Amino acid sequence: MTLYVSDLDGTLLRSDKTLSDESVNTLNRLMADGVMFTYATARSFSSAAPLVSALKLTTPAVIFNGVFVVDPKTGEHLIENIFSEESFELARDYFITNGLAPLVYSFIDGRERVSYLKDRLDEVRGYVESRSGDKRLRPVRSYRELFKGSVFYFTLLNPKSPEEADKIFSRENGFSRNYMKDTYDDSMWYEIFAAEASKAGALHQAAKLSGAKELVCFGDNYNDMSMILSADIGVAVSNACEELKRNADIVIGTNDEGAVAEFIRKRENVPKETNRFSEALGRAMIRQKGMHGSVGTQNEKLIHATLKNYYSPFSDEQEIKIGNFYADAVNENGIFEIQTRALKRLSEKLKQFTAGSHVNIVYPVEANVRTTYINTDTGEIVKETPYRCHNPKLKIFSELYSIREFIFNGSVSVILARLKLDKRVYFSGQMPDMRSRSARKKLYIEKIPLELLEEIRLDNPRDYARWLPENLPERFTKKDFCAAAKDSPASLRLELLRAAGLLEQVGKSGRSYVYSVKGHYSKN
Repeated sequence: MTLYVSDLDGTLLRSDKTLSDESVNTLNRLMADGVMFTYATARSFSSAAPLVSALKLTTPAVIFNGVFVVDPKTGEHLIENIFSEESFELARDYFITNGLAPLVYSFIDGRERVSYLKDRLDEVRGYVESRSGDKRLRPVRSYRELFKGSVFYFTLLNPKSPEEADKIFSRENGFSRNYMKDTYDDSMWYEIFAAEASKAGALHQAAKLSGAKELVCFGDNYNDMSMILSADIGVAVSNACEELKRNADIVIGTNDEGAVAEFIRKRENVPKETNRFSEALGRAMIRQKGMHGSVGTQNEKLIHATLKNYYSPFSDEQEIKIGNFYADAVNENGIFEIQTRALKRLSEKLKQFTAGSHVNIVYPVEANVRTTYINTDTGEIVKETPYRCHNPKLKIFSELYSIREFIFNGSVSVILARLKLDKRVYFSGQMPDMRSRSARKKLYIEKIPLELLEEIRLDNPRDYARWLPENLPERFTKKDFCAAAKDSPASLRLELLRAAGLLEQVGKSGRSYVYSVKGHYSKN
C-alpha cells in the first residue's frame, strides 16, 4: 500500500495559499477509493488545518517539520519528537548569551503558544502581523517568560550569523535545523527542532501507523529534502528550489497547475473525472419543457433536479418511498433531501427518516449570480449584469437554527452547495421594473445552476467551528461576539453555535451573559 505525502506551501497549495477545486475533487475521489494521502508541513495544526479543510483526510499528518505526527481531523498528537532537557537548556543559553530574539513555540497550561519578546517586535513583525488574531501569539517582557512551558520549536527570522548558529544546533547536540527562504516573501527562516524530528522520520512513523509499505513524497523547498531523499519515490514540483529538483527522482508540473493531485491520479491509473455537475444539469434540463419561458422556475425545480442528479445520478435511487414520505434519493451514503428553502418544512420527514438511516440535507446557496433579461417577443438578450458574489449568512444561520434539534445529534449532515447561477428573467414588451413586486409576479424567472463552486459539509458540531470569530477573547458577551464577527447576523450566529454546543455560558457581566468556547472546539 502506498502512502502519498505532500508538503503544503509551494507544493500542494497554489501561490495564493488555496487548493483548486479540481485538486480537492481528485484527492477526495482517490481517498474515497482507498488511496492513502496526507501532508507534511512546517506549519502548526491550527495554521495548516483550515488550508486543507476541504480534503477528507484520515491518514496521520506531520506538522512542525516532523516534531508531531497528528490526527488530521482533530490535531491530537499521536507521536511527539521533542527536545531533551539538555538540548533545550543549550538552546536557551545560546539565545540569552547572544541577545537573540527567537519565536518560541511551547505548550503552556495545555495550550499551544508562540512567544516573542515584546520590545523586539521589529525582528518578528512580519510573522506577527501576518497572523493577526492568532490566539497562540504571546508577547512577553523577559527571557524568563519567553522560555516558559514545554518548549518544542524555535524560529529565528533573518539571523545575522546562521553559520555560527549551525555550530550549536548540530545533530551531535541533539538538534535538527532548517535554514531557507520563506515561500511567500524574501525573509529567511532558521528553524530549530529536536534531532529525532524531521519530515522523513515522522513520515516513516506515520507510514507505520497507517500500514503503508511504499512512500511517495512531494516537496518544493529545502526542508523537504529529508523526505524526498528517504522516500521510495521523491517528487519535486517544477517551481521547487534547484537543489531539491536535482535530488528528486521525478520533477512534475507546478503547484499552481495542481500537479500533485494529477500525478497521483495518473499513477493510480484513475480516469480523469468528467464534470459531474454539468452532466447532472444536462439531464435535469432534458426533463424541462423548454428553455425560453415555457416553464417558470421560481420554485427552483431545475436547481432541485440538478442537485438530485449530482448526488444520486441513477433514476432507480430517486423518489424512494420511506414510510409516509418520499425521499429525493437513497444510496449507500444514506438519504438525500434537496431543500431549496424553508428547512423547517423537513421536520416531519426527518423525524421518520432519522429513525432508520443517516440523512443528508442539501441546501443550495446562491453564491455567484448573474441576471440575464430576455425579451420573449424577440428572443433578444436585452441586458446582462456582471456576476455578483453573495454570502447570505443571515439566511443560512436562520435555516440551520430552524432544524437545530436534528443536525447536532449525528444522524443528519447538512451540505451547503454554493452555486454559480444565471438568473434568466423573461419578459414581454417593456423592460420590467424589478423594484416593483407586482411587475416581478408577472415574469418567468429561470435559475440555471452553472457550477458547483464549493460544498460545505456540516457533519458534526466541530464543523460549525468554522463560524467562530478568529479574535474572540477567552470570555465574551454577545456584544463582544458581534464586534469580533463583524457582520449583521452575528447574534443569530452565536445562538447557532450555542445550539451546537460549541459555546457555554460561564457567568454574567451586569445584565449581559458571559460565554466561552468549549476547549476542545477552539480553532486554536
